[in-house]
Amino acid sequence: MSNPSVYDESAVEAYDLVSSMLSPGAAHAAWVASHRPLAGRTVLDLGCGTGVSSLALADAGARVVAVDASRPSLDVLKEKCLDHDVEAVEGDFRDLRLDSAFDVVTLSRNTFFLAQEQEEKIDLLRVVARHLAPGGAAFLDCTDPAEFQRAGGDAHSVTYPLGREHMVTVTQTSDRAAQQILSIFLVQGASTLTAFHEQATWATLAEIRLMARIAGLEVTRVDGSYAGEPYGARSREMLIVLEQQR
Repeated sequence: MSNPSVYDESAVEAYDLVSSMLSPGAAHAAWVASHRPLAGRTVLDLGCGTGVSSLALADAGARVVAVDASRPSLDVLKEKCLDHDVEAVEGDFRDLRLDSAFDVVTLSRNTFFLAQEQEEKIDLLRVVARHLAPGGAAFLDCTDPAEFQRAGGDAHSVTYPLGREHMVTVTQTSDRAAQQILSIFLVQGASTLTAFHEQATWATLAEIRLMARIAGLEVTRVDGSYAGEPYGARSREMLIVLEQQR
């Protein structure tokens, strides 16, 4: 699993800025809501970070429990969610045991891929199954692995503006054999320079179907965009809906 110390006090402000500007929080929540109405429903948001998706889900009317292993990230979330129905919980979501079941469980923007080993991914899916209420659904929001595979082994860098005062350079290196991608974020302000990184291990749809079955879940739908377009060879997203096995 990605080390929570990556998002310590020295980096969490930069991480929050990148996440707030580049993560598809509203689009993620709208995609979830297109399959399961969120108003008045309970949602477990696993690997919430500083809460971009958690807040968007709450804006859609959900009661959200947001879980992350990084206390500094949760501290930022708590400052943001004073007017939202969001409860922040510190914990390792590979071995989470809450006393509640939820209508919806979400893992936003490649959170599932932060589980490095296959067994970690299966453990994570077991946690999802454990916390789903009858008739509930889970949502994995992933980049299509073909996007990573096309990158090859060379490092590729892209720079994005973050509002008027900051910019971020994202450098990604892909290892197709190991199905891993290392992303290094360099956030630059007028007088600040902060770096943090994420290492992800992607899984194909066929692998996720198999891991889901082992965990007691089944893939019931796959979309290729947040607008619900069918998943196919040209999709850039792999948006997966999971339900408990029947």
